[in-house]
Amino acid sequence: MLLMTPGPVAVDQRVVAAMNRPAVCPQTPEFWEVIDDLETMLQHIFLTQSPVAIGPGSGRLGLESAIISVVEPGDKTLHIVNGTFASYSVEIARRAGADVTLVAGRYGGPIDVDQVRRQLRSRHPRLVTICHSETSTGAHYDLREMVPLCREHDALLMVDAVSSMGSMELRMDDWELDLVVGTANKGLGSLLGLAVIGVGPRALDVMEARTTPCHSWGLDLSRALAAVTTSGTRPWAVVPFTHLYYALQEACRQVLEEGLEARWTRHQRFARATRRAVEAIGLDLYANHHLAGDCVTAVCVPNGLEEGDIVRTLRERYQVGIGGSTAGEAKGKIFRISHQGVQASAEMLIPTLAALEQALSDLGYGVRPASAVEAFLQALNQDG
Repeated sequence: MLLMTPGPVAVDQRVVAAMNRPAVCPQTPEFWEVIDDLETMLQHIFLTQSPVAIGPGSGRLGLESAIISVVEPGDKTLHIVNGTFASYSVEIARRAGADVTLVAGRYGGPIDVDQVRRQLRSRHPRLVTICHSETSTGAHYDLREMVPLCREHDALLMVDAVSSMGSMELRMDDWELDLVVGTANKGLGSLLGLAVIGVGPRALDVMEARTTPCHSWGLDLSRALAAVTTSGTRPWAVVPFTHLYYALQEACRQVLEEGLEARWTRHQRFARATRRAVEAIGLDLYANHHLAGDCVTAVCVPNGLEEGDIVRTLRERYQVGIGGSTAGEAKGKIFRISHQGVQASAEMLIPTLAALEQALSDLGYGVRPASAVEAFLQALNQDG
């Protein structure tokens, strides 16, 4: 099966092989060296001098860890929601006892910056959340225009970079981001099971000034940070999944071997080529070219066809796994092709696009043979 879903993504064999080590106790110098190496590499990848916590679970648990660590009951929060995954922060904040406000826009559409400004002025929230790459719609959003607004009203800015970390340009310190939440199993190219969270100085100050303890023992960011910033015996909040740390270590090595700028450019090239390919066979993008990101291409289901039939035909007949729609406005309207990590390659995208042509043809949608692949290769040559 060719895994082209938005997450978890396919991984390089070097990453899989990195886990083939004997079991180890996490309270040993050998494993502490892994942690120290990982911390240094993650700081390079986040482009930050601040600490990067490593926690258990997927990106969703990373989001929860970040939010509950800076939000106390009664705090006001503001959430920018233009897709399914941005909405997760809303429910997390509610359950943390926050006084929640939404700036909700059309799925896949632009952010209403004026509405954000008005809500900041009237509400003065402790925390603002935004999703950088909204994989439920294929759209991405400019983080930098939010920073001065948040600074003006002394609000922390938390970025959901679950898919964009390792796939798209993101500069934590230069862009003055307070909390950046990533995950191992998407753009970083590792396996599901670890979240990574950059914690800037303003967020650290808020955590230290809390008047109530974080209500979670295992997801308290201050405890996760202690484990990566302490020398010698580590005060683990949750006993680490050592073999997943080995995998993430190898994945981070690969990111830095390629180079961040080169990696961002590669993802951009293959995202553009994929969009050209699906348009060449008469399909529409869900997010327009201005907003379309480099992690996932979300494609509108053509009239007369069903999303589930397309996804199922690709999987069962052609052994290609793509993503369907998620909850919300796009439900049943789109399918999604991922190009993160090793997926952003001709070796994986050409057979995916060829199979898509065949599946659509099988379902009665007229496609000229090889037209998507031709458009894909032409776009790559133009960008090359």
